[in-house]
Amino acid sequence: MGEIVIDIVIDRPLDEVFAYLADNTNETAWQTGLIESTLTSSGPIGVGSTGRDVRRSMGMKVVNEWECTDFQPDTMFAFKVTKPITFAASYRFEATPEGTRVTMRAEPSGSARIVWPLMSLMGRKQYARDFATLKAVLEGAPPTPT
Repeated sequence: MGEIVIDIVIDRPLDEVFAYLADNTNETAWQTGLIESTLTSSGPIGVGSTGRDVRRSMGMKVVNEWECTDFQPDTMFAFKVTKPITFAASYRFEATPEGTRVTMRAEPSGSARIVWPLMSLMGRKQYARDFATLKAVLEGAPPTPT
């Protein structure tokens, strides 16, 4: 049961990439199947912020609830999905000569450990496609079909 790791370099400045990814309202532009992402807590995103995502997956509507567990501007943020299946994920940001390296990690917790082998198999493919779309969106190019 390994973690899912996606690593991509985006040809944009670090502060711009971080700001875009830290704003959950941008997620529907690059995540396949995501219908809406809403903050359910008040104030700007930060540790303790909560939210709700509505996705379409395998023909079904799935509602995920999440909580931000770490937030360090221009460096990283992390969250845990608390419903319906629990897992933790983080995004780390690093300036490179080519732009910004984004590394996303996701790993199971609680009940997700039971279904993680299937989730990680499907998730790796989906995250790879989504991050290719993210790169295209931020770099202003059409996504490359996978």
